Amino acid sequence: MSKILVVDDNKGICNLIEEIFRIDGHEVRSYTDISHFMEEIEDFAPDVGIFDLSMAKDMVKIINKVKRIHPNMKGIVMSADEPTEPLKNLPFIAKPFDILELKKLVYENLKQEMAV
Repeated sequence: MSKILVVDDNKGICNLIEEIFRIDGHEVRSYTDISHFMEEIEDFAPDVGIFDLSMAKDMVKIINKVKRIHPNMKGIVMSADEPTEPLKNLPFIAKPFDILELKKLVYENLKQEMAV
């Protein structure tokens, strides 16, 4: 199955997303700390990354850095706040999110990845 990355400072959200996608057979890694995530990202080639926009001031730059390491990764941004700047080619889901909407968004991006 696919590899899914979750980067969010809320451990509860990470655990929820991990459980949702592990039940479907995916490998999921989540990080609540940017430094640990950046140390380990080269060893884990995610198909989809779900990133909390408010976790880091420069989260879009971090996402772009991960995409340079793993160019086929599809990125999804989530936040309780609406983005203040346009997100180029990054789908957005608002917190609190509907689980079915999140799954739909992830699977749409996985289909795009599989078609490449």
